Amino acid sequence: MFHIALLGVLITVGIGGGFGYTGQRVVVEGQTFSNNLGSYDSFNPGRFFRDTNLVPYNIKIDKFTAKYETKIADALGTPIDYQADVTEQVQGKTAKSTKLRVNDPLEIGGTQVYLLGNGYAVDVTVRDGQGNIAFKDSVPFLPQDSNLTSLGVIKVPDALPTQLGMIGFFYPSATSLGTGALTSNYPDTINPKLTLDVYSGNLGLNDGVPRSVYNLDLDGLKPIASTPKAGSAQPLEAPLVLKPGQTATLPDGLGSVQFNGVKRFVSLDVHHDPSQVYVLVFAILIVLGLLTGLFVPRRRVWVKAVQGDDGLRLEYAGLARGEDPTLERAVDDLAKKHLSTLGSPVSSDRRKVSS
Repeated sequence: MFHIALLGVLITVGIGGGFGYTGQRVVVEGQTFSNNLGSYDSFNPGRFFRDTNLVPYNIKIDKFTAKYETKIADALGTPIDYQADVTEQVQGKTAKSTKLRVNDPLEIGGTQVYLLGNGYAVDVTVRDGQGNIAFKDSVPFLPQDSNLTSLGVIKVPDALPTQLGMIGFFYPSATSLGTGALTSNYPDTINPKLTLDVYSGNLGLNDGVPRSVYNLDLDGLKPIASTPKAGSAQPLEAPLVLKPGQTATLPDGLGSVQFNGVKRFVSLDVHHDPSQVYVLVFAILIVLGLLTGLFVPRRRVWVKAVQGDDGLRLEYAGLARGEDPTLERAVDDLAKKHLSTLGSPVSSDRRKVSS
């Protein structure tokens, strides 16, 4: 049973890997994730995966709550608990509210949705030089340290008269260092600030080359509000520093940037493995087979009938795999039970042969 079940695990894992898939998606508070290929930030399908394997469902992140340590000085700011209030809905069924926690996945549409990470998304409105809204969205910024100092990129390809690109740092609890630079000393939003290095020029988004949304290629871009860098063109102004609700005007009539506020985002990991139940069954059989092999003695017993001058003689013998101190008693018990069924008396002639 042990060896057959082990083979079963290998087969089912292989089949499950072929038909399963995993995917990741970053979702900001108030936004909805739909289970289709276009909604994933990254997707890893199995060999036999087909688009039709995706069960249509939606998950809306209503609110994300993080609790941090506030009493123990040595652990100040350490995360205690994460929780996302979500609304789930499978196509054709009624929507319902539930909670998503770390190590407590959401079971929906044959998948398990795990809460992996979280961070801040800055809500920004960018107006171009003509006063039109060229960009308005909540942009996830990636955490850089335990106090959630976060780095992000904002690209505004529709701005006129020229495209705009920004590299920003968000500080949930901003404080100034001795050098004048900012840092965050606590992961919650006690004193949120956003700094932006702004560049103008062609962002290269129409070149047909895939580009990361978390990276800004500065080749060919003109700094208009940034920290001066040796060997490069000097910016027109210093980096923008904004608090929620503030607006900064860009030089040369290139528009303005408004920091509307901040939201939380969560990182979701979607996992589908159709072989989980079968793997569990075979794993249980493996354990049972192993326990049986460990605790049930494995013996071979022979019964030999020899015709002698004094009649029929029965000889009993046993062989154990490894040491078995109860082997002799087991052979004696077998002989007694066997002879009693034959109605024959038990002989006292008992011999033990070892090798």
